Amino acid sequence: MILNFYKSGILGLALTICSFAYGQELDPDVAVFDEDINYTYNFFEADKNFIEENFELSESYYQLCLNAKPDNPFLYYRLASIALQRHDLNLAESYIDKCLEFDDKNEWYLYMAGNIYMYASKFDKAEKIFTKLIERKPNEFDFYACLSDVYLRADNLKKALSVYNQIEKKFGLDESISIQKKNIYLKLKKKKNAEAELLKLVNANPEEEHFKLILADFYVQINEIDKAISIYKSILKSNPNDGFSHLGLAGCYQYLKDLENFFAELNAGFASTRVPCSAKVEILVDMTRDQNLIKEHFEQIFNLAEILIQYHPDDADANTIYADFQMNKGNIYIAKLALQKVIETRKDKYGIWEQLLQIDYQLADWNSMIKHSNEALENFPNIPVLYFFNGISSFQLSRYEQAKKSLDFGYKILPKNDMLERDYLTFLGEVYYKLDDKATAYSYFDKLLVVDPDNLMVMNNYSYYLSLDRTDLPKAKSMSFKTIQKEPENATYLDTYAWILFEMHQYSEALKYIQKAVDFDSTRSGVIIEHYGDILYFNDDTEGAIEQWKRVKTIGNGSDKLDEKIAAGKYIE
Repeated sequence: MILNFYKSGILGLALTICSFAYGQELDPDVAVFDEDINYTYNFFEADKNFIEENFELSESYYQLCLNAKPDNPFLYYRLASIALQRHDLNLAESYIDKCLEFDDKNEWYLYMAGNIYMYASKFDKAEKIFTKLIERKPNEFDFYACLSDVYLRADNLKKALSVYNQIEKKFGLDESISIQKKNIYLKLKKKKNAEAELLKLVNANPEEEHFKLILADFYVQINEIDKAISIYKSILKSNPNDGFSHLGLAGCYQYLKDLENFFAELNAGFASTRVPCSAKVEILVDMTRDQNLIKEHFEQIFNLAEILIQYHPDDADANTIYADFQMNKGNIYIAKLALQKVIETRKDKYGIWEQLLQIDYQLADWNSMIKHSNEALENFPNIPVLYFFNGISSFQLSRYEQAKKSLDFGYKILPKNDMLERDYLTFLGEVYYKLDDKATAYSYFDKLLVVDPDNLMVMNNYSYYLSLDRTDLPKAKSMSFKTIQKEPENATYLDTYAWILFEMHQYSEALKYIQKAVDFDSTRSGVIIEHYGDILYFNDDTEGAIEQWKRVKTIGNGSDKLDEKIAAGKYIE
């Protein structure tokens, strides 16, 4: 009998600098329209490719221009920009130094130089550059911001603070500057000064809840939880649906180990449309990392996932984590629906495809597995496991040629000693047997039993096939005997062994094992009962044989010779 397989940051800033500097008017001596036609052509090609971010090609054209005009600072400036984009700080620095040799007055060149020196940790040089720029243009905010960045990178907090105070005095109160000052004061262990900076923001904008939230978050950061709770509650008093305040309160209650209020506030925060889906997903992801929290409060956390999907039903990330929770609950069909929503917009996420295919397998939904594996292969044509899923679903639907095609190709690209090798060899053997190429099928089974000599399922099926073909019966008997030694109460294995003995005309021995198979068969298999009748017949019990054949009629799944056996009262091959 055959066993069923299924059941058993520098790049971004560099580009910013380049785009910022590109707005300048070119110096007249750049001479775009030059008498030298080659130079003009090369310059335009360099410029065009630079704008299109084809930096390698742009660099080659700028180099050609530089050969013609080695004293042109703009060319060095652009080459420095490209080197910075490539993170090659040494080259960028050499180009910008050369640029400044020819023109140390151009503010765009200086701005680029200051940033390159800062990234290269040449803080003294960067400081001089930005100080010079501020002297020349005291109303340019960016120059002050860059100088403060230099001091921060150099860990000179007091000088950075001094620059921030200059900015505030000159340009007025600014949220980003106040927060930077707060951070510096915290590093300097001056909590009161940090608090004062945020209070200035709140007092200057008394109607703005945003600044109150920043202050409350600060109190959480320094463990002054009562002050934080007071602010969150004051915001909720005037705006009961403020999701950020609910989430802030949740954090406070978690700190206080008040889990009842913690989950209550999280529920309210998750039900807020003001809080972006990404923030809620991040909270859930963090919670799943805490194994004790998940173990003790799974239902409350699962409820958050339910609220998340209620308010963000089409979000891919929401559906991804929702599917994980449903899988943990054992609701694999609901998980499947969620993952199908994800792949509508995230076809490039391989992990989602594999998870979806695993669910198809658990549900034995072979049509769905073929569909999903075909779609996945369009996006990931070189992944062996996808060909395996496609092959086994085709096999289960009796599409053996398609199964052979998928499994052959997947096995061909399978890395050596891959975990999937055994599964591939198993199904390749089964597919080739179904296609009546028994020699190839048996070669795959033999190959599998070399790498997996204790694979009982394959030994059982292989030995049964040999018995049906009446080929190499001693080998079939040897393999089958191993299976019943390992699992002496397995009705399928006992049936196979009995049938091999039957084919070897060892009828009395066969009867002993088929009776065990019948005794242990909880499924009332028609195949086993018919074999029982056949073996009884050759043990001179014709009446018993007919009785068993008739039982098969009521059970079903009998052979095409069953009616003839009953009518003739004898065994018919």
